[in-house]
Amino acid sequence: MSEEREVATQRLAEAKRAVTEELFKQGTPDYDPRTYERLVEAERKAAEAVEHRDTPAG
Repeated sequence: MSEEREVATQRLAEAKRAVTEELFKQGTPDYDPRTYERLVEAERKAAEAVEHRDTPAG
């Protein structure tokens, strides 16, 4: 596994954890839907980065 892919995979894992943590706040005063949406978007971008690393160049 290339170093770039490892970094991208790590970022994706961190993004998934952040989304999950925010989702568990739903229904409490600590929940912020804007933060949740921002984290979901960051997770999507991280997933795209991993997918991009999987695509052969050419």
